[in-house]
Amino acid sequence: MDAVFTIVAKNYIGLAEVLGQSVKKNSNADFFIVVADEFSANDPIKNQLNHNVLIAKDILNITDSLWNEMSFKYNLVEFCTSIKASCFQYFFNDKKYDKVIFTDPDVYFFNSMELIFSELDNHSILLTPHILELQENFKGDYPDYLFLVNGTFNLGFIGLSAGECTQRFLKWWNNRLIQNCFFDFEKGLATDQKWINMIPSFFSPNEMKITFHKGMNVAPWNFHERKTSVVNGVVSVTYRDQNEDFDPLLFVHFSGFDYKSIIEGRADHKNENSSSFPDYDIVFEKYAEGLKNNTFLKYITLQYSYNCFKNGIQILSIHRRIFRRLLQEGKQFFDPFEINSGSYFEQLSKRKLLDHSIVAVDKITNKNIKGFDKKMGYVNSVFTIIKTLIGIKRYSIMVRFFRRYFSEENQVFLYDKEFGKKLW
Repeated sequence: MDAVFTIVAKNYIGLAEVLGQSVKKNSNADFFIVVADEFSANDPIKNQLNHNVLIAKDILNITDSLWNEMSFKYNLVEFCTSIKASCFQYFFNDKKYDKVIFTDPDVYFFNSMELIFSELDNHSILLTPHILELQENFKGDYPDYLFLVNGTFNLGFIGLSAGECTQRFLKWWNNRLIQNCFFDFEKGLATDQKWINMIPSFFSPNEMKITFHKGMNVAPWNFHERKTSVVNGVVSVTYRDQNEDFDPLLFVHFSGFDYKSIIEGRADHKNENSSSFPDYDIVFEKYAEGLKNNTFLKYITLQYSYNCFKNGIQILSIHRRIFRRLLQEGKQFFDPFEINSGSYFEQLSKRKLLDHSIVAVDKITNKNIKGFDKKMGYVNSVFTIIKTLIGIKRYSIMVRFFRRYFSEENQVFLYDKEFGKKLW
């Protein structure tokens, strides 16, 4: 038996259903949506969910205390990723599937998945690299050094087959995702992806397959190297400097796109210039059809359960990172979302570390601050004065010190000055 699953918060259930429709068109695999979120007991939407929508907290072998710790210390993306190995264990050990594929919810399959599952007949682990083509002068909008930051393989897809090799891998991976599934570039972490850089060192080519199929995990970070064409009625992919050696387009990862804009006939991306690749118009048109014919917008406004303390006050990134640091120092919290006496919330409140504003500070970036460039000019003027006063040698030392000092978890001294003494 084969299965495909994805992991989402409540607001992306509709997006995951679009993925599910493409899976059903192109395979006989069972499809599941694992929701790393919660519904209240009387929420009418909960009773309307399809049978293949599973609430992660109800099915995974994770204790309540560990669940609370993980859902608090991790942000939404980190948390959804942190339970990935546990989900695989559930589908292998509890549901007894032979082959299981994970994809992110913003994936869409365009042709038969038989080739993917056939790879798992002979290998335990199937991975897709971010890029396949060796380019002396890199042509992508996405700087290639960022692949060193985010990992060689894109874990928006991974395929596994049942067996002893996979069980060993999942135990190892799960342990690391529970503890260290952060976006933390200073520590070399990029959620689950950087851990997988190690896999070629642990498993032989007979156990693990790195696929070079050009039609797998096509995504904005590799649009520059792959072009699409319709060959004998099949949407296919080859390298941009070739007009031969086509592979069928198996699936596209629409990471970073504004899905509402795709429905409206545009392909707005937060980082990449997708408009420079008109050969992908047919791909976006097909995905837009899937989005239009679905309940995508029905769920999109639902709020993530773990964004707030139990009284509705928003949890900021700095709260999560200080909490992470306290855990590392041996502090214990059964439920960090609680607001009662002695709670983490109460301690934050006493130290004036809570934000009661309507707009969460975590949503503020250089792109939505009015007059950001002018404000940065003022900041630069202040630091220019500091450099003049202390000299370039001391200024250089200060900057290198600040680079580490200003990480959010190192602001733990705001919570407890004794822990703050252990920063270095």
